[in-house]
Amino acid sequence: MRKYFIATILAFLAISTVNAQATDTTTVAGKDSLGLAQSKNIQAKKKNQFGNVDLSHRAGDHFMFQFGGLGWPGANGDYATKGFSREFNAAFMLDKPFKTNPHYSLGFGIGYSSSNAFFNKKNVDITAITTTLPVSTTSNVFKKYKVVLTYVEIPLELRYSANIENPSKGFRFALGLKGGLLLNAHSKGKNELDATGATVKGPAYIQKEYSKRFFNTTRVDGTMRISYGLLSLFGTYQLTPLLKSGSGPVIHPYSIGLGISIM
Repeated sequence: MRKYFIATILAFLAISTVNAQATDTTTVAGKDSLGLAQSKNIQAKKKNQFGNVDLSHRAGDHFMFQFGGLGWPGANGDYATKGFSREFNAAFMLDKPFKTNPHYSLGFGIGYSSSNAFFNKKNVDITAITTTLPVSTTSNVFKKYKVVLTYVEIPLELRYSANIENPSKGFRFALGLKGGLLLNAHSKGKNELDATGATVKGPAYIQKEYSKRFFNTTRVDGTMRISYGLLSLFGTYQLTPLLKSGSGPVIHPYSIGLGISIM
Protein backbone atom coordinates (compact mmCIF):
# COMPACT_ATOMS: atom_id res chain seq x y z
CA MET A 1 0.00 0.00 0.00
CA ARG A 2 2.88 2.36 0.84
CA LYS A 3 4.48 1.79 -2.60
CA TYR A 4 1.25 2.67 -4.42
CA PHE A 5 0.80 5.82 -2.30
CA ILE A 6 4.36 7.01 -3.00
CA ALA A 7 3.98 6.24 -6.72
CA THR A 8 0.77 8.32 -6.85
CA ILE A 9 2.48 11.29 -5.19
CA LEU A 10 5.46 11.11 -7.58
CA ALA A 11 3.20 10.86 -10.63
CA PHE A 12 1.17 13.89 -9.52
CA LEU A 13 4.36 15.89 -8.90
CA ALA A 14 5.72 14.98 -12.34
CA ILE A 15 2.49 15.94 -14.15
CA SER A 16 2.28 19.22 -12.23
CA THR A 17 5.88 20.12 -13.08
CA VAL A 18 5.39 19.40 -16.78
CA ASN A 19 2.14 21.37 -16.85
CA ALA A 20 3.70 24.36 -15.11
CA GLN A 21 6.72 24.36 -17.40
CA ALA A 22 4.48 24.20 -20.46
CA THR A 23 3.45 27.80 -19.92
CA ASP A 24 7.05 28.93 -20.47
CA THR A 25 7.88 26.68 -23.46
CA THR A 26 8.20 28.25 -26.91
CA THR A 27 8.35 26.29 -30.16
CA VAL A 28 10.03 28.16 -33.01
CA ALA A 29 7.72 27.88 -35.97
CA GLY A 30 10.40 28.55 -38.56
CA LYS A 31 13.62 30.37 -39.32
CA ASP A 32 11.99 33.26 -41.17
CA SER A 33 11.06 36.50 -39.45
CA LEU A 34 7.31 35.83 -39.73
CA GLY A 35 7.64 32.47 -38.03
CA LEU A 36 9.82 33.97 -35.30
CA ALA A 37 7.30 36.73 -34.68
CA GLN A 38 4.45 34.23 -34.47
CA SER A 39 6.47 32.14 -32.06
CA LYS A 40 7.11 35.15 -29.83
CA ASN A 41 3.43 36.03 -29.86
CA ILE A 42 2.54 32.50 -28.77
CA GLN A 43 5.07 32.72 -25.98
CA ALA A 44 3.70 36.08 -24.80
CA LYS A 45 0.14 34.75 -24.80
CA LYS A 46 1.17 31.76 -22.72
CA LYS A 47 2.91 33.97 -20.20
CA ASN A 48 -0.02 36.36 -19.96
CA GLN A 49 -2.91 33.90 -20.03
CA PHE A 50 -3.28 34.26 -16.23
CA GLY A 51 -2.35 37.97 -16.14
CA ASN A 52 -5.95 39.13 -15.65
CA VAL A 53 -6.80 36.63 -12.93
CA ASP A 54 -7.66 38.30 -9.61
CA LEU A 55 -6.14 36.30 -6.73
CA SER A 56 -6.48 39.03 -4.09
CA HIS A 57 -9.52 37.42 -2.46
CA ARG A 58 -8.62 33.82 -3.24
CA ALA A 59 -9.65 31.30 -0.57
CA GLY A 60 -7.02 28.64 0.05
CA ASP A 61 -8.19 25.98 2.53
CA HIS A 62 -6.52 27.95 5.32
CA PHE A 63 -8.37 26.22 8.18
CA MET A 64 -8.99 22.48 7.83
CA PHE A 65 -10.75 20.07 10.17
CA GLN A 66 -10.92 16.32 9.51
CA PHE A 67 -12.56 13.37 11.24
CA GLY A 68 -12.36 9.75 10.15
CA GLY A 69 -11.90 6.10 10.93
CA LEU A 70 -8.49 4.83 12.01
CA GLY A 71 -6.88 1.51 11.06
CA TRP A 72 -3.78 -0.25 12.37
CA PRO A 73 -2.73 -2.68 9.59
CA GLY A 74 -0.15 -5.12 10.86
CA ALA A 75 -1.64 -5.14 14.38
CA ASN A 76 -2.57 -8.83 14.43
CA GLY A 77 -3.52 -11.20 17.24
CA ASP A 78 -3.66 -9.55 20.65
CA TYR A 79 -2.57 -6.24 19.10
CA ALA A 80 -5.64 -5.99 16.86
CA THR A 81 -7.89 -3.04 17.62
CA LYS A 82 -11.45 -3.69 18.75
CA GLY A 83 -14.09 -0.97 18.54
CA PHE A 84 -14.47 2.18 16.42
CA SER A 85 -10.98 3.67 16.27
CA ARG A 86 -10.89 7.24 14.99
CA GLU A 87 -8.68 10.22 14.24
CA PHE A 88 -9.14 13.99 14.35
CA ASN A 89 -6.91 16.43 12.45
CA ALA A 90 -6.82 20.22 12.41
CA ALA A 91 -4.46 22.50 10.50
CA PHE A 92 -3.82 26.12 9.60
CA MET A 93 -2.17 26.40 6.19
CA LEU A 94 -0.99 29.10 3.82
CA ASP A 95 -1.65 28.77 0.09
CA LYS A 96 0.90 30.00 -2.47
CA PRO A 97 -0.28 29.73 -6.11
CA PHE A 98 2.31 29.12 -8.83
CA LYS A 99 2.83 32.26 -10.91
CA THR A 100 3.12 30.29 -14.13
CA ASN A 101 -0.09 28.35 -13.49
CA PRO A 102 -2.30 29.32 -10.51
CA HIS A 103 -4.36 26.17 -10.97
CA TYR A 104 -1.53 24.69 -8.90
CA SER A 105 -0.38 25.90 -5.52
CA LEU A 106 1.75 24.92 -2.55
CA GLY A 107 0.10 24.61 0.86
CA PHE A 108 2.07 24.55 4.11
CA GLY A 109 1.47 25.35 7.76
CA ILE A 110 1.07 23.78 11.19
CA GLY A 111 -1.38 21.18 12.45
CA TYR A 112 -2.58 18.98 15.28
CA SER A 113 -3.61 15.33 15.19
CA SER A 114 -5.23 13.06 17.79
CA SER A 115 -5.79 9.34 17.21
CA ASN A 116 -7.91 7.08 19.42
CA ALA A 117 -7.24 3.36 18.91
CA PHE A 118 -9.76 1.18 20.79
CA PHE A 119 -8.95 -2.16 22.45
CA ASN A 120 -12.18 -3.00 24.28
CA LYS A 121 -11.92 -6.06 26.56
CA LYS A 122 -8.10 -5.69 26.53
CA ASN A 123 -5.34 -3.92 28.42
CA VAL A 124 -2.39 -2.42 26.51
CA ASP A 125 0.23 -1.78 29.18
CA ILE A 126 2.12 1.20 27.71
CA THR A 127 3.93 1.76 31.04
CA ALA A 128 5.45 -1.74 31.20
CA ILE A 129 9.25 -2.05 31.53
CA THR A 130 9.37 -5.06 29.20
CA THR A 131 11.08 -5.05 25.81
CA THR A 132 7.85 -5.55 23.86
CA LEU A 133 4.51 -3.85 24.41
CA PRO A 134 2.36 -6.31 26.45
CA VAL A 135 -1.36 -6.78 25.78
CA SER A 136 -3.65 -8.60 28.23
CA THR A 137 -6.81 -10.29 26.89
CA THR A 138 -8.06 -12.38 29.83
CA SER A 139 -7.55 -10.84 33.27
CA ASN A 140 -7.27 -7.20 34.32
CA VAL A 141 -8.83 -6.04 31.10
CA PHE A 142 -11.26 -3.14 30.65
CA LYS A 143 -14.72 -3.12 29.15
CA LYS A 144 -13.79 0.07 27.29
CA TYR A 145 -10.16 0.78 26.51
CA LYS A 146 -8.23 3.05 24.15
CA VAL A 147 -4.73 4.30 23.38
CA VAL A 148 -4.55 8.00 22.55
CA LEU A 149 -1.68 9.58 20.60
CA THR A 150 -1.45 13.31 19.91
CA TYR A 151 0.97 15.03 17.53
CA VAL A 152 1.97 18.51 16.43
CA GLU A 153 2.51 18.46 12.67
CA ILE A 154 3.94 20.37 9.73
CA PRO A 155 1.82 19.60 6.64
CA LEU A 156 2.92 20.22 3.05
CA GLU A 157 0.60 19.86 0.05
CA LEU A 158 0.77 20.20 -3.72
CA ARG A 159 -2.70 21.39 -4.70
CA TYR A 160 -4.80 21.61 -7.85
CA SER A 161 -7.86 23.90 -8.05
CA ALA A 162 -10.23 23.91 -11.01
CA ASN A 163 -11.55 27.35 -10.07
CA ILE A 164 -8.55 29.68 -9.94
CA GLU A 165 -10.12 32.79 -8.39
CA ASN A 166 -12.40 30.96 -5.95
CA PRO A 167 -11.16 27.41 -5.29
CA SER A 168 -13.74 26.85 -2.55
CA LYS A 169 -16.47 26.85 -5.23
CA GLY A 170 -14.91 24.19 -7.40
CA PHE A 171 -13.14 20.83 -7.53
CA ARG A 172 -9.81 20.55 -5.70
CA PHE A 173 -7.24 17.81 -5.31
CA ALA A 174 -4.17 17.68 -3.07
CA LEU A 175 -1.32 15.28 -2.39
CA GLY A 176 1.22 15.84 0.32
CA LEU A 177 3.30 14.84 3.28
CA LYS A 178 3.22 15.84 6.92
CA GLY A 179 5.82 15.37 9.61
CA GLY A 180 4.65 14.85 13.18
CA LEU A 181 6.17 15.09 16.65
CA LEU A 182 4.53 12.99 19.39
CA LEU A 183 3.27 15.27 22.16
CA ASN A 184 1.40 12.79 24.33
CA ALA A 185 0.72 9.07 24.57
CA HIS A 186 -1.70 7.68 27.11
CA SER A 187 -4.17 4.87 27.66
CA LYS A 188 -7.62 5.11 29.19
CA GLY A 189 -9.57 2.16 30.55
CA LYS A 190 -13.04 2.12 32.05
CA ASN A 191 -14.59 -0.64 34.19
CA GLU A 192 -11.82 -3.15 34.95
CA LEU A 193 -12.82 -6.80 34.60
CA ASP A 194 -11.34 -9.98 36.09
CA ALA A 195 -10.85 -13.33 34.35
CA THR A 196 -14.54 -14.22 34.85
CA GLY A 197 -15.72 -10.95 33.33
CA ALA A 198 -16.89 -9.51 36.68
CA THR A 199 -16.19 -5.87 37.46
CA VAL A 200 -13.28 -5.30 39.85
CA LYS A 201 -13.79 -1.75 41.11
CA GLY A 202 -17.21 -0.88 39.72
CA PRO A 203 -18.39 0.31 36.28
CA ALA A 204 -17.41 3.93 36.96
CA TYR A 205 -13.73 3.13 37.62
CA ILE A 206 -11.32 4.82 35.16
CA GLN A 207 -7.60 4.24 34.81
CA LYS A 208 -5.25 6.52 32.86
CA GLU A 209 -1.58 5.83 32.20
CA TYR A 210 0.96 7.99 30.37
CA SER A 211 4.10 6.82 28.54
CA LYS A 212 5.82 7.24 25.14
CA ARG A 213 8.16 4.32 25.84
CA PHE A 214 7.07 2.01 23.00
CA PHE A 215 6.16 4.61 20.35
CA ASN A 216 8.34 6.38 17.81
CA THR A 217 8.28 10.06 18.73
CA THR A 218 8.40 11.25 15.10
CA ARG A 219 6.38 10.17 12.10
CA VAL A 220 5.85 10.96 8.40
CA ASP A 221 2.43 10.58 6.77
CA GLY A 222 1.36 10.64 3.15
CA THR A 223 -1.87 12.61 2.65
CA MET A 224 -4.53 12.97 -0.03
CA ARG A 225 -7.64 15.17 -0.31
CA ILE A 226 -10.45 15.39 -2.84
CA SER A 227 -12.64 18.43 -2.24
CA TYR A 228 -15.64 20.23 -3.65
CA GLY A 229 -16.93 23.33 -1.95
CA LEU A 230 -16.30 23.23 1.79
CA LEU A 231 -16.37 19.43 2.06
CA SER A 232 -13.60 16.96 1.33
CA LEU A 233 -12.75 13.28 1.41
CA PHE A 234 -9.32 12.66 2.91
CA GLY A 235 -6.93 9.82 3.49
CA THR A 236 -3.64 9.45 5.36
CA TYR A 237 -1.07 6.67 5.52
CA GLN A 238 1.81 6.62 8.00
CA LEU A 239 5.01 5.89 6.10
CA THR A 240 7.08 5.33 9.26
CA PRO A 241 6.39 2.57 11.83
CA LEU A 242 4.20 3.39 14.81
CA LEU A 243 6.18 1.30 17.33
CA LYS A 244 9.89 1.34 17.99
CA SER A 245 11.89 -1.51 16.50
CA GLY A 246 11.47 -4.68 18.58
CA SER A 247 8.56 -3.27 20.61
CA GLY A 248 5.86 -5.13 18.69
CA PRO A 249 4.47 -5.72 15.20
CA VAL A 250 5.29 -3.32 12.36
CA ILE A 251 2.22 -1.06 12.21
CA HIS A 252 1.57 1.69 9.65
CA PRO A 253 -1.68 3.41 10.68
CA TYR A 254 -4.06 4.90 8.12
CA SER A 255 -7.20 7.02 8.33
CA ILE A 256 -10.08 7.75 5.93
CA GLY A 257 -12.82 10.26 6.54
CA LEU A 258 -14.48 13.60 5.84
CA GLY A 259 -13.20 17.11 6.29
CA ILE A 260 -14.28 20.72 6.09
CA SER A 261 -12.21 23.66 4.85
CA ILE A 262 -12.78 27.29 5.82
CA MET A 263 -11.43 30.40 4.08
